[in-house]
Amino acid sequence: MALTWWTQAAEAALDLAVPQQCAGCARPGRVWCRSCEQECSGRSLAVPLAVPCRAACDHAGPAGRAVVAFKDEHVRRLAGPLAHLLAGAILDALTEARASRRAPIWVVPIPSRPSAVRARGADHTSVLAGRAARLLRRSGVVAHRCPALSQVGASRDQVGLTRGQRRINVEHTMRAHEVPSGVIVLIDDVSTTGATLGEGIRALGGTGRAVSCAATVTWATGARRRASTPDRD
Repeated sequence: MALTWWTQAAEAALDLAVPQQCAGCARPGRVWCRSCEQECSGRSLAVPLAVPCRAACDHAGPAGRAVVAFKDEHVRRLAGPLAHLLAGAILDALTEARASRRAPIWVVPIPSRPSAVRARGADHTSVLAGRAARLLRRSGVVAHRCPALSQVGASRDQVGLTRGQRRINVEHTMRAHEVPSGVIVLIDDVSTTGATLGEGIRALGGTGRAVSCAATVTWATGARRRASTPDRD
């Protein structure tokens, strides 16, 4: 999904006023350059999960660096480009799941840990979910952000944990609230092992509502995973 012309014009004007470097490739100029935008506009990646799941990009590329800059370096202007990537991944996930687009689409973000929200000043995944839902509505999909999950148990930072340790770390740390009838799409910024998304699926399933599909901005694929990669799932 391409940025709208007025968004591009506004960002270009801001880049002239406040010089930046691209979060994806560090070239001087725009905070998200045309080259990185084009590199990340290809077909989404299939993520192994209990439900159809698509990631817009490999975490090892420009999008992964942009996610880190958005979350940890407070580059808020990346919310728009990252939401565009997420919206595209959601559309691909809906297609793979053969989900009806006539029903309301509920975009449910994985909640960030309270300590992370305090440190970052916002729940970045919820921000991306809201923006992605608005983009989907512009394309004719009746989508809305639905904060149906909350953290109820303590989990520690997942950096350096093995697959099994990540799964145990997030077990029963989420509670689901009622979701209106329609299609549930679970979203996160990054997927590594799928543990956090799996916990979200479990929690929502406990309310009697099944998750139709899931989507993330990036996926840390097998051989490229490192202990320092995503702190989420």
